[in-house]
Amino acid sequence: MKSINFKCYLLVFVFLFSYIFVGCTKSVSPVVSEKSNEKIKLSCAIPAEDTAKIKAFKSFETNIKKQFSDYDISFKYIKGDTKSYETKIKVLLSSNQKPDIFFSKENSFFEQLFSANAVQPIDKYLKELKFWHMVLPFVKNDGYKGKVYAVPFEEVHYEIMAINSDIFNKNKIKIPTNFEELKNAVYTLKSKGIIPIAIGGKDGGIVYNMIGSFAATIDPEVTKNIINGKEKFSSNNFKEAVLKVKELIDMEAFGKETQCRTDLQAAQLFNSGKAAIYCTSSSNLNMCNKKLNGKCKLIYYPYIGEENVNNYNSLVSDLQKNSGLFISSISEHPKEAVNLAIEISKEYNKYLYEKQNNPATIYIPSKQGWENNNKNNKDLQQFMKSLYENKNITSSLLNGSINVKASKAIMEASTAFMTGFLSVDTYTKELDKAMELKF
Repeated sequence: MKSINFKCYLLVFVFLFSYIFVGCTKSVSPVVSEKSNEKIKLSCAIPAEDTAKIKAFKSFETNIKKQFSDYDISFKYIKGDTKSYETKIKVLLSSNQKPDIFFSKENSFFEQLFSANAVQPIDKYLKELKFWHMVLPFVKNDGYKGKVYAVPFEEVHYEIMAINSDIFNKNKIKIPTNFEELKNAVYTLKSKGIIPIAIGGKDGGIVYNMIGSFAATIDPEVTKNIINGKEKFSSNNFKEAVLKVKELIDMEAFGKETQCRTDLQAAQLFNSGKAAIYCTSSSNLNMCNKKLNGKCKLIYYPYIGEENVNNYNSLVSDLQKNSGLFISSISEHPKEAVNLAIEISKEYNKYLYEKQNNPATIYIPSKQGWENNNKNNKDLQQFMKSLYENKNITSSLLNGSINVKASKAIMEASTAFMTGFLSVDTYTKELDKAMELKF
């Protein structure tokens, strides 16, 4: 009897153990989601009013989708001017159709997005995807408050001096590489009845970028140091550049009533042969070269003080820090979104380089295998190639490094300085005050 009871107990125990074991095994088995085989969905919003961008996007949209076959990608082309576009983006970000990626280049709009926590920093993804190895050295910047929020997208141009080589050659004037040589050129040009330097003095942004370009020849890090609070505008480096520009103003190097002159009027003076030098952007070089029948040459800003490897070929770019392809803060696939944004950025720059013969790409073409057979303006082509290794390039302070209020105050003060309303000391102190403004 005891033997039978023991066997019964044993059978019951084995049965219960087996049941528990099976139950436990089932409970830890992975649950296969019905969505596991679905493609990653990503949406991208782009303004539809920019004809050049739309044409470019239409040319590579199909290729992008083929390249990312595991993604379900949709592009939204939003109609309307800049203000209308921004309003529609805000609506989308608060709807059930939130874009993972969207384009913006307005710093004031970025400030609104940042304040509303609508965008997320993407530094770690850019690093993981080795983005910084693809682009020009200076494209890697400190971003906003030490963080990068957008994949750079648009072409970049640089503050340069365009010179009428025919005027310089006929008058046997040495092309200036330093400030003293520039002053000597000014004296000679004035004696010949030629306006030495044309600049749109009415535009405070242009005036500031000229001064900033001279300051960069003293120390390419001057703008970065001012932003980080290590220096002020009233400190030695920037103030020295302001003093040198004041010398040029006193010499009437810019001609008379330059404070009333727009950039368009300055360009007309240069292109008509009435001015020998034009403070402008590298984006205007092709146009000037055509107007002057190939007699336009690009030069760097003449350096102030002693030249050394630390300030050699210093340049100020118009790279926008808070501009490009943003990733919304609610994106469920931020790394994949950044990866797609990088590819979109690359395809757009490739389109500009190969189809539009525009060398002003942020990428290094040789690393991407891009080809451009355009042989026009070898001066500009050579200049662009020199950027691949140039470490003395910085972004203009006015291109997203500071808030809109501060930028506006700096431009207004720069116009007043060019007009003669502000002394060197007062001007630099006004710039210091502008940096304290909050958005």
